[in-house]
Parts: sequence; C-alpha cells; structure tokens
Amino acid sequence: MKMTKFENKLKDAIEKGDFEIVDLPKKERDKYREAAKAALAKDKVVTLRLNGQDLKALKEIALKSGKKYQTYIGELLHEHILRRSKAA
Repeated sequence: MKMTKFENKLKDAIEKGDFEIVDLPKKERDKYREAAKAALAKDKVVTLRLNGQDLKALKEIALKSGKKYQTYIGELLHEHILRRSKAA
C-alpha cells in the first residue's frame, strides 16, 4: 500500500509510541490505538471470489466514501469481526 508523507510520519509516530490522542477518554484512546496498530499490521493476502454485482456495488460505495475498494472491504470485515467478538 502506497502512503503519503503524512501517513508515513503518522505510522512512524504510532510505531514509536509518540502519537497520543488527548481529547478522548483513556478507554476510547486505547480502542483507537489498537485499531491503528491492527491497520499497520496487515501482512496477509487473501484471494476472494465475489458475486460480480456485489463487487460492483462495493466499488461504488467505496468510491463515494473516497476509499479504495479493497480498503473498504477490509474495514467492513474488521467491523464485523469486532461486533461478533463483543457479542460472544
């Protein structure tokens, strides 16, 4: 994934522990810190077969939200996993 200079600086700050969100409660800050670490830890590639209409719809939704469709799919999966793990 290609990142901008700002994204690279942010990534470096997070990895060093120099990045802090100060205007949120500690529990919420920890949640975002863990999400950022998880986002940086993407190291697996998955091949997935999808219905063509579903993929087209996903790409359109991602485009409208300003995201790449693969990023959008990853976010959807991550949110689903978080919801399911809380329900368990």
